[in-house]
Order: sequence, then C-alpha cells, then structure tokens
Amino acid sequence: MSAETAIIPQARASVFAEVPAWFWMACGVYALLLVVGDRLLADSDTYWQIAVGRWILDHRALPSVDIYSFTKAGEPWVSSSWLAQVLFAKAYDLAGWTGPAALAAACGAATFALLTGILGRALPAIHASLIALAALVLTCGHLLARPHVLALPIMMVWANGLMVASERRAAPSFWLLPLIALWANLHGGFLFGLVLAGAFALDALWNAAPAQRLPLALRWAAFGLGALAACCVTP
Repeated sequence: MSAETAIIPQARASVFAEVPAWFWMACGVYALLLVVGDRLLADSDTYWQIAVGRWILDHRALPSVDIYSFTKAGEPWVSSSWLAQVLFAKAYDLAGWTGPAALAAACGAATFALLTGILGRALPAIHASLIALAALVLTCGHLLARPHVLALPIMMVWANGLMVASERRAAPSFWLLPLIALWANLHGGFLFGLVLAGAFALDALWNAAPAQRLPLALRWAAFGLGALAACCVTP
C-alpha cells in the first residue's frame, strides 16, 4: 500500500472525529425514532390533538368550551397546547400520519442532541453520549406525538440557561424569556419552568457571598417577574 493510499482512511477518520458528538446523536436518535415511528403514534390522544388543531385553523380562533368530550361536552375549556395542536394538524395535512411522527421525532432528536452538547462541555464526548443514551432509554416511553414532546427542546435550553446562570452566581439572560413564552403556548408544563427558575435562584443565592446575595436576589426576582409576564403572552 502506498503512502498516498494510507493517508485517505486517516483523513476520513479525522473528518468524522471533528464532527461533534451532538450531531451524531441527533442523526441517530432521529433515524431510530423514524424506524419505530408507529410507536410515536401509540397514543389515543394524538388524533384528538390533530382534530383540535384543525378546528383552530378552520375557525381561526381558540375553543372556549369542550367540543369533543362525551362526558364534558360544552363545559368551559381552554387549550394550553394550542400551538402544538396547530403544528400537529399542519404536519398531518402535509404528510398524513408521517407528519406528526416526523415532527415528534425531530423534537426528540433535538432534545438529546442538546443534552449531549451540554454534557460535552464538562465531560468527554463518549461519556456525554452514553449519558444521553441512558436518558433516551429512560424516557422512550414518553416519546409520543403529543404536545409535551414539542416542548422538550425548549425545556432543555431553558434549564441549561438557568443552570449556567446559577453556576456563575448571576441572573439568567433575559433572552431566555421568549423561550418560556413559546413553551407556554406549546404545553402547560411551562409551570415546571417557573419552578426551575425558583430552584436555581435559591441555589445561586445559597452559594453566593453574603455581600452579593441582595443584589443577586433582586436580579433573579426581576427575571422571575419577566418570566411570569412572558408566560401570559398567550391567546
């Protein structure tokens, strides 16, 4: 084998090594979820989500009463997942059942790619990937074509932003606020985001120097009020 021929495999290996682990995680999880796409649709509420989304698109309004329930028909009701329902309805209109499955798979892949990237800042790539894969195994039963899956990438970025701020003994960036506003329109779990903000605020204050606690508390309080106001930016 000539020297030139031997260089080619080495160059290819170098190219693959330079690709970040989160990219391979995104591709692998997305492909896996598409292969088991029927599993993403193994929930009786998926069609209900699509039907509500289609009603919103057809009427250009949000329902104020229960329109599909047998036992509570006509009762006051507000959808906390209206945006996710619209996205699922549009995905279904574009590609049939493949659409919602592909949308849920993309959000799941983005979530675990983000987790791998976040862990990779403190751990070797192989360790970060193994932890992300373990998390995938633990959560696979919850990866369904439902609104909470669309909110998972937002939750990951939100939690990481709070964690980084807490570690730095600083308040989170106000650029995070549009994320929780989006979360509030996708799924009611945005309340968990507010709880996380309070928990990380306490952690930051606990570990801060005594002289820094009051100004730091005021900055976190301002962020908390901004987050609460952002959650109200819904129809």
